[in-house]
Amino acid sequence: MNTVTKIVAAMLVLLAVLLGGYAFILATKPPPEPAKPASEPVPLSEKKTPVVVADKLLPGGVPIDAAALKVVELPIDPAGSYRDVSALAGKIPKFDIGPGTPVTESSLVKGLTLLLNEGERAVAVPVDEVVGAGNRVSPGDFVDVFFTLKQGQGQDITKTQARLLLSRLRVLTYGSASAGGDVQQDNGIVVARSNNPPAPAKTAVLAVPTADVNRLLLATQNGKLQLVLRHPTDETAPDVSLFPEPPPVLAAKPGLTKEQREALEKAENQAYAGLELAGLSGETAKRPVPAARPRQPAAAPRAPANTVEVVRGTKREVVGF
Repeated sequence: MNTVTKIVAAMLVLLAVLLGGYAFILATKPPPEPAKPASEPVPLSEKKTPVVVADKLLPGGVPIDAAALKVVELPIDPAGSYRDVSALAGKIPKFDIGPGTPVTESSLVKGLTLLLNEGERAVAVPVDEVVGAGNRVSPGDFVDVFFTLKQGQGQDITKTQARLLLSRLRVLTYGSASAGGDVQQDNGIVVARSNNPPAPAKTAVLAVPTADVNRLLLATQNGKLQLVLRHPTDETAPDVSLFPEPPPVLAAKPGLTKEQREALEKAENQAYAGLELAGLSGETAKRPVPAARPRQPAAAPRAPANTVEVVRGTKREVVGF
C-alpha cells in the first residue's frame, strides 16, 4: 500500500469518527421547547367593543339628548355604531330606539330634511336651461321665483301677466347636485359619479315657507316659472302687507273665538285653507268684512193722525175720522 492510499484511508477514518461523535451529541441533546406566542389569543366570546347605546327611550323625530346615552362594552360591533356620546348629541332618530339598543347611522335622520328651517318645506319644480338661469343655479344659491300666466286657451288668450311670486328661496338641489353633499338616487340605486358631464337638470328642490307652497304649486301647474339668481347678502323682499291677499278656498267657520281667529294666520292653517288660481292671478282679493252693525230695537207702531181707538169689550180698533 502506497503512501497516498494510507493518507486517504486515515482521513476517512477520522471523518467517520467525527460524524459518529456529532450523531451522539444530537441523540443525547434534549428536544427544544416550542416557542410561546407573544400574547395568548382572546376567545371571540370574550372580546369587548365600546358602543353607544340608548340609556332610555329615544323618541323618533326628537333630537337626542346626550344625557340619554351611555357607552357599554359589547361582544359585537354593529355596523355604523358610535364610540363617543358627544357625536350623537342633537341628531334625530328615524324611529323610537329602546333602552339598551345601539344607536347606528342607519337609525338616524339624514339628507335634505336637515337643511330645512322650521316652517319650511322642500318643493321640487321643473327646470331647464332657460328656467335655471342658463343652468348657472347651484345648490345653496338664493333665487327669486317669477312666473308668467296666460289666461285663455289656444288663440283665445285674453290676458297675460308676469310678476314676482316668491322671494329669496334657498336652492337645496339642482339636477344631481345637492346642498347636502349626498348623491341622489335613481329608483333606489345610488348614481355613481363619473368623469362624464352631468345630464341636464330637470328639477330643482327649493326650501319654501309652508304658507307659500300653494302659490308655487298653482304657478307651476298653470303658468311658467323663472328662477332668478340673487346675491346671497341681498335680503330685500317685497312688503306683501301693501297688497290685498287672495281669498282662501276654505272659509273660516262661524263663531270662532278670538284665539281661534288668531290661529287662522298661522302658516300651516293658511296652507290648509288653500288658494284658487283666480286669487293668485289677482282677479279676486280678500276684502275686509265690515263690522256688523248693532240692531236697533224696533220702534213701537205709531197711530196715524186723525184716528181714535174704540174699545168694544176685549177688542180694540183704531178708527179714522
